[in-house]
Amino acid sequence: MSEERNEIIDTFRRVEDKYAMTPAQAEMFLQKCRSHIKEDVYFRYTVQSIYYDTIGSDLIIQSLLKPEYKMKLRLRSYGQPDGTKPVFLETKKKYKNIVYKRRIVLGEKEADDYLEFGIPHHVHNNTADEIDYIMNFYNPEAKVLIAYDRECYSSTTENDVRITLDTNIRYRTDHVTLYEDGSEKKLAEGVVMLEVKAMDRYPMWLVRILSEMNLRRTSFSKYGTIYSMDHRPEAVHTASQNTYAALNYRKENPLCSVQY
Repeated sequence: MSEERNEIIDTFRRVEDKYAMTPAQAEMFLQKCRSHIKEDVYFRYTVQSIYYDTIGSDLIIQSLLKPEYKMKLRLRSYGQPDGTKPVFLETKKKYKNIVYKRRIVLGEKEADDYLEFGIPHHVHNNTADEIDYIMNFYNPEAKVLIAYDRECYSSTTENDVRITLDTNIRYRTDHVTLYEDGSEKKLAEGVVMLEVKAMDRYPMWLVRILSEMNLRRTSFSKYGTIYSMDHRPEAVHTASQNTYAALNYRKENPLCSVQY
């Protein structure tokens, strides 16, 4: 699967909405969607991501303050790395409701050499230049490994609609590498995070199902939640409280409209 990922698009612009569910709700949701979705070409896999931030965690603090614009830098592997699989170094930016992702594909050792020692890698394009700027400006360091198991579905009628369900979310803040060692802690245990990814609009069948199940968008950042648990809410004012609330299924926004 990793080799195939080398060929897929490396720039994304889309809306990504999250919904916190119980396992029972997730099963019901999939049953209702059965005639509208199919297993994605990358259906079931594990995601490991290292999030990078400044020494003072400025990027996540700013993100928790709910600005119109925010940015994250992460290194991602699909499946447990083994020294031979490619990894993805990417920026994730959000302006208002739109998410922009840009990434480059590196060898695992090549990525480590670049991130830890500043040794240049082989990629030369606009995204690589932008990441160079971020590295020089913020001097980021590895803050947390976040891993989870994902199922991914795509719409049978809309090319731009994908649905993912993340379970068994776990993390480690010590000895941060892409390799899981069994010491990871559980995050949001018993929660299934549904994410709808769309370029333009929700199809009507999805709007109907979300309405029938009374599901509402929630604000949930895995990295933000971990930071908030380790640093009391006063460290980031009241923004951290919004992240805690997502774990308690607080529904904070009305159902999205069909048209963005």
